[in-house]
Amino acid sequence: MATPPKLVRRLVVAPLIVGIELLVMVASPLLLVVAALLSPAFGGLRPLRMAVIVISLLAHHLAAMAACLRLWLARTSPQDTVRRDKHYAVLRALVEASYRTIVRATRVQVRLRDSADAEEILGSPRPVVVLSRHAGEGDTLLAGYDLLCRYERRPRVVMHDLLRLDPVIDVLGSRLPNRFIDPRGGDIEGEIGALARDMTARDALLIFPEGANSTESRRRRGVERLEQAGHHQEAAWARSMRHLSAPRPGGALAAIASAPDPVVIFVAHAGFPCSFGEVWRLLPHRQTVEVRMWAVPASDVPTDRAAAIDWLFGWWKTLDDWVAERYDARGER
Repeated sequence: MATPPKLVRRLVVAPLIVGIELLVMVASPLLLVVAALLSPAFGGLRPLRMAVIVISLLAHHLAAMAACLRLWLARTSPQDTVRRDKHYAVLRALVEASYRTIVRATRVQVRLRDSADAEEILGSPRPVVVLSRHAGEGDTLLAGYDLLCRYERRPRVVMHDLLRLDPVIDVLGSRLPNRFIDPRGGDIEGEIGALARDMTARDALLIFPEGANSTESRRRRGVERLEQAGHHQEAAWARSMRHLSAPRPGGALAAIASAPDPVVIFVAHAGFPCSFGEVWRLLPHRQTVEVRMWAVPASDVPTDRAAAIDWLFGWWKTLDDWVAERYDARGER
C-alpha cells in the first residue's frame, strides 16, 4: 500500500481523522456508560478500562494536532532550533500523557533491571544510538517516554512510511529530524546514515532492527530469508532465538558508523502483550514489564562489515537470552 501524497494527507486524511475523533469525544459520555454496563459480563472492568484508554488517547491526540496547528500558524521564530524545541515539547506532552494513561488504566509497572551503565550514558551529554527489541503493544511508546521524559533526550526515529497516515506522526515526523522508510525500495542505509550524521550531545537515534513486532511467523520468515541469501551462520543464530527476530543489520550499522562518536544502547524487555487479544485477556490483572539496557561504545563495533554483522547478531542473541530468562522465571513461554 502506497502512502497518499502530502496534499491528500493534509486535506483529506487529517480532516477525516479529526472528524472521527471529535465524534467519539462528543459521544464519550454515552460510550463510557455503555462500557460500564457491559463490564460485569466480561469481568475485570475490561470494556470500561478499554473505553477510558481509547477516549483519553484520542483526547491527547487531538490536543497534539491543535498544538501543531498553532505552531504552523505562528511561525514567528527565525531560529530553527527554537521551532524544533517547541515541536519536541508537543511530542513530549503527547507521549507523557499517553504513557501515563495506559500505565494507570492497565495497572502496569515498569521495572528497570541491571542498567546503571546505560542510564549513566543516557543521562550524560553524548549522542546515542538505541537499538531496541520490537515486540508487543506499546514498546515504541515506552522507548519514546524513556528518551523524552526520563532522560530528556531528543529522539530521532526511523519509521515505516505508512505511519504518515496518522496526522500527528506525519507532522511531527516531518518537522523534526526523523526518517520515514518505505521497505519496498530506496537507499534505506543512506537515509539512516544521513539522519545520524548531525546528531548532537542530547540526541538519540531510535531503531528497531527487527523492522516489526517479533512473532513466530516473522521469526520463521527471517530465518528463511537468511538461508536463501546464503547467510547460514546468521540463520542458525536466528533459529536459536526464542523471542527475538533476526535483526536487519544495514540501518543499525549505518547509524553507528555515521553518528559522531556514539554509544550504542541495546534495549530488551519482557512482559508486553504480543497482540490485542492478549491485551484484552490481561487487562484486569496487574502486569510487570521488565527492561534491561546495555551500553556499548561504538569503538567496539568491528570495522569489517561481515564481522560487524556477526557482532550485531551476537548482541541480539544476548537480548534473546535475557528475555528467555525472564519468561522462564515467570513460568511463561
